[in-house]
Amino acid sequence: MAIDLDFLMTTEDYVLDTESFQMKGVTYYPLEWTCFGANDATMLLTWDEGRDRILIRFEQYAVFLGTLEEHGMPEDGLANAYPVVKLKTSRFSSFAAEWMKTDHVNTDRGELSHYVIRTMEQEFHVLAYEDPTVLDLGKVGDTGVVVEIIEGLS
Repeated sequence: MAIDLDFLMTTEDYVLDTESFQMKGVTYYPLEWTCFGANDATMLLTWDEGRDRILIRFEQYAVFLGTLEEHGMPEDGLANAYPVVKLKTSRFSSFAAEWMKTDHVNTDRGELSHYVIRTMEQEFHVLAYEDPTVLDLGKVGDTGVVVEIIEGLS
């Protein structure tokens, strides 16, 4: 089931925690995060079964720029409570245009945006032409297994 990206970009105080991150060698979705999410960080810290699982995928022309710890280039405007932020212009996108020539490559794809996925532990930075696909993987406790409790055996 798909989640509207606006949910993650406009929901304050929703916290993400990274379950996995993959840079895949596939053609269409090379960048993929699986995250746990909740309105209360305690649910993530205690591994509560009620926390959400969310998949975030970027299309093939997306460029992974790393984490804040790797590049040390903090962005203005990120001191907010949103887990995913889309920036039309940023220090990163200016740097990429100057040094990576992103303003000369794939210009037919449209406008390049800077996305920041903010988890409890770090920020991930991506340049992409398209919004990511976001899928709701359900609650962690939703395994589909039915458990029947029997009080006593006769």
